[in-house]
Amino acid sequence: MYNKNVWEAVPGNTWVHKLDVRTKLVVLLCCAVLVVLLDSPRTLYLLFCTTLVLHGMSGASLARWRVLLMFVMLGIWGSMVSQALFYSQEPRTIVACLLLPSAPLIGTLTGGVYIYREGLEYGAIQALRSASMLSMGLLISWTSDPRQLLRSFLSWKMPYELAFMLITSLRFLPVIFQETAVVLTAQRLRGFEPLRSLVPRRLIQAAFQTLFPILARTLRRAVTLAFSVESRGFGRKVNRLGVGNWPWGQWLGCALLLASLLGLLLLKVMDVLQFNGIRYFPEFRQFYDLMKVWM
Repeated sequence: MYNKNVWEAVPGNTWVHKLDVRTKLVVLLCCAVLVVLLDSPRTLYLLFCTTLVLHGMSGASLARWRVLLMFVMLGIWGSMVSQALFYSQEPRTIVACLLLPSAPLIGTLTGGVYIYREGLEYGAIQALRSASMLSMGLLISWTSDPRQLLRSFLSWKMPYELAFMLITSLRFLPVIFQETAVVLTAQRLRGFEPLRSLVPRRLIQAAFQTLFPILARTLRRAVTLAFSVESRGFGRKVNRLGVGNWPWGQWLGCALLLASLLGLLLLKVMDVLQFNGIRYFPEFRQFYDLMKVWM
């Protein structure tokens, strides 16, 4: 996880690497819209599995699979646990009781702590949304040259300052993990054992003792980078760099993908209108049935 090569884009010969960067960005945009439009767990699950298949086709290393799995599992755990405990909509079904209302102090204040089935389901849907976007974002970051990303943003008339800072943040991510590895190694050599005691106060103190050195070293790197880019005229008018021709087949595929996305958006609007009793189109009854299952 702390290896720099895990986070930086590595050249490859797979078709995922060879895709034009603009094509990847369009796919990322479509994925971002789909995770908002879709409410069906099975469709969101298929979307997430599709991103995993793309990772496999890109030849992702075992270290990258571990990183992806760790982030996905943390997101699923956090989303499902929080929604299971704090789900407030009705109806809701209690599947377990963690704290009775009759418990002193906390039980009286909270009215009891329960795990709700509907909260678990809702948390799983939200976790699939975030996991799909995380997986697709890491795929593009791992298979795309940052310089090509910068040129693609500039070719789409994005302000140079914004595009440069966005790409710099991607390039700065490996630096953060490198600094984390240095701090943890230094503390380990001094006999520091953060998990020696599971007392909450001790854990919080250990977290601060670890985070502050990481923050200080990262800020020092950021200041050095800021002086470097400022000395080279950051923010001045720059010439737009060419990114090359967009392959016709990929351009056509992106156009069809965006057109399909627009069609799904219209269907979603129709579904919302009929769900709220505003407008119902009888001629699209079959589409309504499909949307109940897949959208």
